Amino acid sequence: MEILNDIKTAFLPELILIIFIILNIILSLFVKKFTYKTAKIINIIALTAVFISMWFIQITPVYYAFNKSFLSNAYTLSFKMLILICAMFFMLSSNYLIKEKIKKSFEFFSIVLTAVLSAFSLISSNDFLSMFISLEMLSLCCYILTASRNTQKSKEASVKYLITGACASMTVLLGVSYLYGITGQINFDVISLSLKNGDISIFFVVSSVLIILGLMFKLALLPFNNWIIDIYEGSNYNICLFISLIPKIASIGILARLYMYVFAFSPILKLITALLALMSLFYSAIGGIKQANIKKIYAYSSIMHSSFIMLTLSLMNIYALSSVIFYLITYIFMNTGAWIASIVYNSNYKSDYIKDYKGLFNKHPYFTSAFSICLISLAGLPPTAGFIAKIYIFTALAKQDLIYVIFMLLALIASVIALFIYLKIIKVMFEKQNLPVNLTEKFKSIKFILYFCSFITVVICFIPSVLIKLSELISQYI
Repeated sequence: MEILNDIKTAFLPELILIIFIILNIILSLFVKKFTYKTAKIINIIALTAVFISMWFIQITPVYYAFNKSFLSNAYTLSFKMLILICAMFFMLSSNYLIKEKIKKSFEFFSIVLTAVLSAFSLISSNDFLSMFISLEMLSLCCYILTASRNTQKSKEASVKYLITGACASMTVLLGVSYLYGITGQINFDVISLSLKNGDISIFFVVSSVLIILGLMFKLALLPFNNWIIDIYEGSNYNICLFISLIPKIASIGILARLYMYVFAFSPILKLITALLALMSLFYSAIGGIKQANIKKIYAYSSIMHSSFIMLTLSLMNIYALSSVIFYLITYIFMNTGAWIASIVYNSNYKSDYIKDYKGLFNKHPYFTSAFSICLISLAGLPPTAGFIAKIYIFTALAKQDLIYVIFMLLALIASVIALFIYLKIIKVMFEKQNLPVNLTEKFKSIKFILYFCSFITVVICFIPSVLIKLSELISQYI
């Protein structure tokens, strides 16, 4: 049967995720006592099985499954790998989070796996129906995870997230309805062909802008950016790590395909995206400087890095896409390292404020040094991967026409302003003061993730060519 061949050839990782989600739900009904370790092992096995299954799916030539609504190629596989790495980091760092709700471990992990499944489906979507369903399923998982802290702030943040998400979803649907009215199609490839051979109408411009604005919600760019501050402040640190990576990577993956195919014929969209990205960049750089709460700083940092990515994606060419892929890979490690450091610190000192990081280097020099490397990389300074990623981004912008050279200079100014956000955290940690509490030994496994991420961040800076060639190769298969 054709559907069985589609599953075996393209949908195998998603099928394994579905099986383990069902297993988690069944186990949650019957296993109630101290299930944290068992749940964690089962779900790490799930991610490992998904990773192995990726070697058996078809990527060359491109495979279209389920009546051409699902795509499998080297590009989608690469983004799924990135999502899988992020999910594994989250699983390994979730000790403290799940132990607080030890009787609900299976329920929690079933939501996490559902979010991963949604992200996978979003990456492989080849029509607007599958894209929208995947996006909504991913959003729903994020709403639930945000409210999982069971505090007033987290519930309030979840409601705000839901309301803003609903507005973004309506914007996407409105744009899709206009686009369907113009072309009579929802499949990306068919729409691209029909627009390539015809005249671009004002309705196409309006529909493309509405769709992109709605998708920008996941990246917290203007005008859908207010939610991220409340979400980060109200959520657990581990949940913030999850939201800062997996929805972002999946959204960028599908946005890149939309820009390169469906909306490649809209120069107005190109300009609107670049202007919104620049506005978001300055908003985050200036807004982040005055923050004293580490979570709010990370929120503005997330907006800033998303802005760099969207500014580059607006170029709508292969070189720009390869720079975005390289940037994403480096961002995973430096962002994860920074969040892991704050997870360990908060678990011991119960503080979200920068001032309480004072004197951290005196008591924990190795931990502080690794944390500082990740922050320096986020700032885009050498000798870190963030520095190479910024150069790659600025090179892609400089290769375009004069207007993008101006955009590049403005982005460079915003980057300089943003340096103060990260350097003030480092400055506080290296001040002389003795902390009253030590970082407990029970977080050894989590601290290993921090050291690993900081090591990779430095290594990439000295041997970036391999990763650059890989990024260029992936971008060719979009």
